[in-house]
Amino acid sequence: VAETSESVKSPPAQPPTPIKTAAPTEAGARTLTRALGLKIARIVIDPGHGGHDTGTIGPTGLKEKDVVLDVAVKLKTLIEEKAGAEVVMTRTDDTFIPLEERTAIANEKAADLFISIHANASRSRGARGIETYYLNLTSNPEALEVAARENATTQESVHELQNLIQKIAMTEKVEESQDFATVVQREIYTRLKTGRNQRNRGVKKAPFVVLIGANMPSILTEISFLTNPYDERLLKRSDYREKIADALYRGIARYVDKLGGVRAMQQASTRESPAASASNF
Repeated sequence: VAETSESVKSPPAQPPTPIKTAAPTEAGARTLTRALGLKIARIVIDPGHGGHDTGTIGPTGLKEKDVVLDVAVKLKTLIEEKAGAEVVMTRTDDTFIPLEERTAIANEKAADLFISIHANASRSRGARGIETYYLNLTSNPEALEVAARENATTQESVHELQNLIQKIAMTEKVEESQDFATVVQREIYTRLKTGRNQRNRGVKKAPFVVLIGANMPSILTEISFLTNPYDERLLKRSDYREKIADALYRGIARYVDKLGGVRAMQQASTRESPAASASNF
């Protein structure tokens, strides 16, 4: 039996994805990355600490290494499901990974973004707030204290100091990393601010070993003060860690959108409704 002409009609063609020009940075600059129209295809997520390196331990024993791994896994799922972008984790279980190897993994995998997730600590149990760092030199004592704590496991020796300073000063990604940090900080603070004196501690620069040598925009985010009893109670809750992951995802999404989108997003965008895709890359 011959098929009717209606039965062999091709489905309507999907409209082409509009091409977006990269927007300037938050400071109004046009970086080389944006001038070249470079896109994001692969993201490395680095859950801080692991193994014998527990990181900060809360008043009732909650360990930073466990909190940030769970947040990282949730963030990975959000990126993969909502954007279809490739995600690489520096660790997927309770394993110790030297700081120097974490950035090396990102470089080896040819990552386009690197985000290291941590929970903060303070000698004052009342300290609260969210802050995000990018790699640069600083004389700020608070930033240096955070860096000293996060760099405690490095195996670099004193004779490497000059080489490390040169790597920090010569990085071509400082401007993009600062912009990446600014966008992520805004999203995570806006979406996580709760009562009891939550503070927007802002974007800061510091010499983090885990960010040195990265070939891509790289940031380190301190999602809460685990030493604060109220925040520790929040961080014990899976739904709150999901909220943190969602805030991080939205920050990453906004930054990537400013660059013009993700290469891997082209097919995923056609599967989402306009309302759903508004929150995607």
